[in-house]
Amino acid sequence: MSELKKFSFEQTVTPDLCGKEPKMQPPAAFMLFQNAASLHAEAIGNGTAALAKRDCYWVATHSRIDFYEDAQLMDALTVSTWVNPAKPNAVRGYRGYDIFVGDKRIAEGLTEWVVLNRETGFVRFSEFGFPEDFDFQDYVACEGKLRRFRDEFSDEDEVYTFVVRTSSIDIGRHMNNVAYVRAFLDCFSADEAASMSVRTMEARYISACMEGEELKIYKKQTEDGYVLGASRSDGKCAAFLGITLK
Repeated sequence: MSELKKFSFEQTVTPDLCGKEPKMQPPAAFMLFQNAASLHAEAIGNGTAALAKRDCYWVATHSRIDFYEDAQLMDALTVSTWVNPAKPNAVRGYRGYDIFVGDKRIAEGLTEWVVLNRETGFVRFSEFGFPEDFDFQDYVACEGKLRRFRDEFSDEDEVYTFVVRTSSIDIGRHMNNVAYVRAFLDCFSADEAASMSVRTMEARYISACMEGEELKIYKKQTEDGYVLGASRSDGKCAAFLGITLK
């Protein structure tokens, strides 16, 4: 494989990225990858403001992160991202990520995302707004595998009700994707979350939730981890999270 050309930035593992133990927690990786995509888009002239001028915005619909090692408090991280090519008429794009501490790989991620026009809906990949000379990368993170989720929760799986409040809202005026991950992890105690040895964490985002909405949060144990869901008042799941343990 030829050398992977990536957009990168540096980040220190500060206390706000940790949980009860002095190591980076999984939601922080989701946040860092979200930031990487935003910074990369801005760097190539295709950021939030540029899309807004076209009455468009981008939405992550599915994210998977594979974890290999722990990043410790005050470690210096290199967070990187790249974009995979797609057919011109495709409506979904795929972006890869990784996190390193020196030569040690901490995590690798893959996100599926779409660009939406507020009037006409889905935008074709050829109109996503990449520069003509943009350098797409063929390497697909996480082997390109994204799991399917099914709404198979029962009343016994319900853990608590989450209310979408101010701290969960982002500039899209709906619940931020990372806020779902944090809400799901609140199904576990601080001790459980700190001791959990996560191999893969994968989030599927179905529909946007607005301030004031109440979501029923469900948790079901599986053979190799957990699957969690956030159900809206109409009974349909707005998001899922799969956790595979090592």
